[in-house]
Parts: sequence; structure tokens; C-alpha cells
Amino acid sequence: MSLLERYRARAYEFPGTTLAWQLAGRGFESLRLAELPRPEPGPEDVAFRVDSNSLCFSDIKVVAAGPEHPRLAGYDMARDKVVLGHEIALTLIAVGPRALPSMRLGGRYIVQADLYKYNTAVGYAVWGGMRQYGVFDRRVQEYMIPVGDALGYSTASLVEPWACIEASYARCDLLPGDETFWVLGGGGPMGRMHVLRALAMKRAGALPALRHVIVSEPSPERLDAVGRPLGSAARGAGAELVLLDPRSRFFDNEMRAVAPNGVDYCVACAPVPQVVVDCRAYVGRYGVLNVFAGLKRGTGPVNLGDIHYDQHTVTGNTGSRILDMQRVLAKVERGELDTDASAAAVVGMRAADEGLKAVAEATITNKVVLYPQLPDLPLTLLEDLPSRARFSPETAAELKAGRWSRRAEAQLFENFLRL
Repeated sequence: MSLLERYRARAYEFPGTTLAWQLAGRGFESLRLAELPRPEPGPEDVAFRVDSNSLCFSDIKVVAAGPEHPRLAGYDMARDKVVLGHEIALTLIAVGPRALPSMRLGGRYIVQADLYKYNTAVGYAVWGGMRQYGVFDRRVQEYMIPVGDALGYSTASLVEPWACIEASYARCDLLPGDETFWVLGGGGPMGRMHVLRALAMKRAGALPALRHVIVSEPSPERLDAVGRPLGSAARGAGAELVLLDPRSRFFDNEMRAVAPNGVDYCVACAPVPQVVVDCRAYVGRYGVLNVFAGLKRGTGPVNLGDIHYDQHTVTGNTGSRILDMQRVLAKVERGELDTDASAAAVVGMRAADEGLKAVAEATITNKVVLYPQLPDLPLTLLEDLPSRARFSPETAAELKAGRWSRRAEAQLFENFLRL
């Protein structure tokens, strides 16, 4: 039995300690890697191994706000610490006798982080996935979704951010007659997911009229990073990817040339209220503005009369529900969606803070996947992995093209796993 087979089968002795990144206050100077006793489950608990946890900009918001973060109201952060991470794929290694009946020893699960029934969330007041081993009580068990063994660990953990994308269309989705789709501020990982979702719908025949997918971003580097992988994906789906810099003096003319009657659907991923307000000038009659960016409450003027006479639909979303995660998981299991298309880099526990800083500074513009059980894995872009470890020629070629997969993940484990 290979190391990876033993790992998957849990056929090894679990350590008595666990590494965990603990946040005790505001700022990266309050983030520390600690070695703690591996927790044992109580009668109603489950113990788990974290297989992967993709990093999110929401984690950065907690680091920046510290105890002032709304999700931590009433929580003693200095005393109890916060373990970030809510995009979790895990395996159960022990199940208490009074845990929920749906909990299965050896079962793989993902977690809906927003425990809305209990007004708390995993990765905030409930310790999250930036640790190797942990325990969840019955509250969290209600929000755990089983995952089949056929999926890779990163594939599973990346369902959570994709579910946020899916949730934003729950009330108002793209329509078969829509010709233009615009992602405002689309240079980051969530913006790319919106583009990939639209292209997947185009390939499936749900958007036959879609001709142009516009991504605007005030950064040539980020536009280039988007254009290289998504340009070919758009052509393969039968659409054209249009990359625009809103700072250009030609921006207005370029927008009017692509969408002379206004865009049909705009997703606003730019967290600047006035930018989002101004973009409505480019939305056509009967068009949709989907406010996806994390704007603060009470910000941004709304002109109801203009919305009325332009016949616009304005919608917004933050986070996801269990149903959204189940829908995305079903798409992934059917082969309709590849969540691994969002992966750009991998990292182990000891360098996880470097991964968070890369997210905060936008030096890596797509998702960073943390593998807690590979503690010594340095922060590495996918295309650089073949120079750090052994991969098959076929996998190395895919990595150099920036493509992640379960096969690449398995070979990564073979290189870095130590049991």
C-alpha cells in the first residue's frame, strides 16, 4: 500500500499534536503557527483531518478587522483565538456515539461555513480549516455535506467559493437571449469564476446568444493573467473574451462598440460603491446588475427612478447556502464544472501565512490551496511545481500551463506526504 493509499484509508497512526494558525488580534503580526494537542471528540462530536482548505479574501478581512469583525461580535478573540479557513475538505477520523446519524467514520465532507441557524460561522467564532486536525460539534455537523471518493481534495474544498457564485444567480440568472456578459473588476478569483460559469452554460447550450464576455480591470497585469487561460476557454465555448481597462480614455468607445445597446448582464466584483453605481450607465434596458463585491452597509447611492425607467434588475448576494453547495457539488460530480480551474498555487502549513499575504497583496490572482497534511510544502505557483518535485511528463505539461487536477494533487502528495 502506497503512502497515499494509506493516507486515504487512514491506515496510519494519527499524531498526538496538530499544527494550527491562530489569530489573536488585528493584523498579520497577530497570526501565529501553534502546535497544539490533537483534540479528542466528546460523545456528540466528530474528529476530522483537514485534507485541503483554499484561502479566501474573507480570511484577509478577518485579519484586517480583528475583534471588530462583525462575525466576531461577543467573541473573546485574544483569549480563544480564531482559526481561519472556511473552504474546507475533510475526512472523519472519529465519530462520537451521539454525533448526528449522518456522520460516517472515514467519510469525506465539505462544510457550509455559515451556520445561520446558530448565528455563527466556521473560520470565525468556530475554528476553521487552517489546522491539521480538529473537532466539530453537532451544530457544524448539520452543515456538513458528504463528498464522494472520486473527487480530489482541492476539487471538494473549492466547491464553497463556487457556491457563492452560484448563490448570486439564485433569483436572477443569465437568460438564453443574453448577448453580452460583463464582469466588472473581474481580475480576481471570484471574477474568473463568474466568467467560467457563463462559459460552461454557453457550452451546455443554455446561452446560445452569448457572443461577448467582457472583463474590466484597472490592472494590465491582472487582465493579462485573465486573458491567457480564459481567452481560449471563451473561444472553445463559441464566445469572445473582451479585456478592457476602465482607466483608458478609449474605455467608453470600446464598451459601446462591444455592446451598443448596453450589456445584458453585469456582475460587479469591484468593491468601490461609486464604480458600481457608474457602471449602470453601460447596462442596457431590461439588463441586470448583480452586486457581488463586498461593499459596506450604508454605502452607495441608489436612484430608484432610474432603475424604474431603465427597467433594470438589481440583485446582490453574499455567501451561500447548503442548497447552493449541493448544486455546485452535483455539477462537479456530473463533470459539468471543474472547480480546480480556480487553483493557481499550493502551500503547506508552515508557509500558509505567505499564502494569505499573497491573497491580501493580490500577487497571486487566483485561488491558493492549502494542504495542511503537507506541512513543508512551500508556497508554489502551479507552473513552478515541476521544478520543485517529480511529476509525470503529462502532468508536468499541464502544470506548466497552470492547470490543476486530482492527478496532479495525487502526485503532489506522493512527493510531500510524510506519515
